[in-house]
Amino acid sequence: MLEEQWYTITGGIDINTAHNLIVYVNTQLYNSNIKKLRILISSSGGDVDSAIRIFSYLKALSIEVETIALSQIDSAANIIYAAGAKRIAIKGCRFFLHEGTFTTGAQTAPLHNHEEALLLFKELYKKHVNILSKETGAKEEKIIDLFKESTVLTAEKAKELGLVHEILEKLPFAKQV
Repeated sequence: MLEEQWYTITGGIDINTAHNLIVYVNTQLYNSNIKKLRILISSSGGDVDSAIRIFSYLKALSIEVETIALSQIDSAANIIYAAGAKRIAIKGCRFFLHEGTFTTGAQTAPLHNHEEALLLFKELYKKHVNILSKETGAKEEKIIDLFKESTVLTAEKAKELGLVHEILEKLPFAKQV
């Protein structure tokens, strides 16, 4: 009987990251007695839409979700990290907050396609700001300023912001090798 499950996200965040996490966790929930999900994250960021999908999924789970930051939490990875009811950072971890970059599928398209893409990009940006504001307790204006300044935070500064709850020296494995 498994009470705690670990999942690791490393590298860039994309549609496959979201798909793999959701399918794996659903399978584990269906086949095991999981009470707590611990997500270890070290990521250079990536697709904001996929990060929001993961955030929404994790917040909708009826089990405890804890996120653990290791080395770097950049860009879209902050969204996933913020999903933890408890958020731990390993000492020395950095957090990079900046305005997202967005890419459209086609370089040339009718004007309405570009307007539609811009509408979606603005909504994703708004959600990104809202998520970090809500989860940290910081005002949206503060998050927007941090994004515009392309801010790098130490684990200690991220804790002051309310993004990190606890800073540890070592990973909190139940069994240490």
